Amino acid sequence: MSTVKKFIVVDDDRVNNILCSMIIETVYSDTIITSFTNPKEALAYIEKEYIIAENGALLFLDINMPVMSGWEFMKVFENLSDSIKQHIRVYIVSSSVDPRDKAKADANPLIQGFFSKPLDEDIIASVGEWD
Repeated sequence: MSTVKKFIVVDDDRVNNILCSMIIETVYSDTIITSFTNPKEALAYIEKEYIIAENGALLFLDINMPVMSGWEFMKVFENLSDSIKQHIRVYIVSSSVDPRDKAKADANPLIQGFFSKPLDEDIIASVGEWD
């Protein structure tokens, strides 16, 4: 197993992005964290940075955002090239308590898991290792 050294956080809440980054840095002090409050900017970044990627990244994605929801983000993400998708592991991180959101995440093979906000060190450590 290799330790993921890159994280992408997509949430319209700047405070949550800061808290998420602080927790990630507590677990992985030598990581690179890129945060976005605009999901469209995150998609553009992913398309540019991961078209020819040697290392993967974990993406923490909020569902309820005004510019583009997490579900709309995933529809665009699904259409990206396989070479990009194989380098990004997507996790939903949401304050939603709607069981339909969890079921929708579970049904999507590109989504690795669904976590409630806020993230904690145990969650970060459990998803930070992958083949």
